[in-house]
Amino acid sequence: MIGAGIFALFGTISDLAGGYAWLAFAASAIVSASAGYSYAVLARSASTNGGIAEYLDIGWQGGLVGRTIAFCYYLSIAVVLGLVAKSFGHYTTKVLSLGDGTVLWFGIAVMLLFLLINALGLRLLGLSEKLMVGAKLLVLVGFTIVAFTQFDPATYAQNSGSVAFNAGDFVNAVALANLSFAGFAVIANAGGAVQGGTGTIGRAIFIAIAVVAAIYILLDIAVFGSIDLSRIEQAKDYALAEAATPVLGQAGFMLLGITAMVSTATNINANIFSGSNTISYMAKNRELSPTLSRHIFLRQGNIAMIATVVIVIVMLVSMDLEQIGDVASLTFLLVHTFVPLGAALHVARGEGRGNRTLLWLAAILNAGVMVFFAYHLIGDKTLELYVFGGVVVFALAFCAISKAMIDR
Repeated sequence: MIGAGIFALFGTISDLAGGYAWLAFAASAIVSASAGYSYAVLARSASTNGGIAEYLDIGWQGGLVGRTIAFCYYLSIAVVLGLVAKSFGHYTTKVLSLGDGTVLWFGIAVMLLFLLINALGLRLLGLSEKLMVGAKLLVLVGFTIVAFTQFDPATYAQNSGSVAFNAGDFVNAVALANLSFAGFAVIANAGGAVQGGTGTIGRAIFIAIAVVAAIYILLDIAVFGSIDLSRIEQAKDYALAEAATPVLGQAGFMLLGITAMVSTATNINANIFSGSNTISYMAKNRELSPTLSRHIFLRQGNIAMIATVVIVIVMLVSMDLEQIGDVASLTFLLVHTFVPLGAALHVARGEGRGNRTLLWLAAILNAGVMVFFAYHLIGDKTLELYVFGGVVVFALAFCAISKAMIDR
């Protein structure tokens, strides 16, 4: 979870929300937790590692709506991977003091590296993830503590007042901050492997959101009280590393830069895993062509993994960080609108247990943020809306045609 939002979009969120950036993270945590509740409801009826694809299958009874949204989730993973890979490239070039022309190549290289790690099997993937997650949490918590020792109320007040509150910009910040929590969806892809009972997935999701929210909020407050906001705005693509410089000097820049590289790498690792499992589930259930999950290299390498890397490379070449973030946020909010709706239908049919009011509230919250965000993109950021629309239309057409061909 800690990768895309806090390292790639921290500067943009701070620019939009100013002194209310911490509140944007808190609001986004609430929106994410509402969607997480629907995961907890559906997890009780799931039995595989299909994750969102299985949950949508359960909620929408295998219909075209569920298949389309599940495929949108897969495409959103590819979009987020583009965001994270580009962020990895930006931080790597700064750490190594290289030119911006190498950003694209580092982004492509890290995608190919974790394509190989995922293809080699779960044991290596799990070990690498544990090591990298432990390291990045240690550094981020440590930096937050150190930053609080440099906290100056006057600096915090100045930064808070430098960006006037605007409701539209704040909701945009909440929508982008949503990407900081969207990684909890990956937890659902372990549903078929957990041994702690049907409530394990739900508990894991809520604990993850709570821990990550606490880190984001405290980190944001610490940074806002220790350095001038203009430095964050000037270094949008590598804001946290820049934020460490006044507190810890050049060593701090290097430490946070390397941590950002590790964090974005773990995000890539986990999302390739989730995307592959989603497609594999849909292929095995004959919702998509089985060709997509066909094994072609190493232990677990399949066509879906390669397709994911190809989509990411297209995103890296054609869009900047903020544009990719806008599209990814819209797509995740769309998915997290339909998962609670499916859960509400599941409960209404008497097939599951859950509070339908909370499920409807989750759908309304996520849909509301999505619509408001889309409205504020009209005009200056119409390209992102076209790309988002293209993702949905492509998913609908691809799923409908695939199912028709399989049935025939």
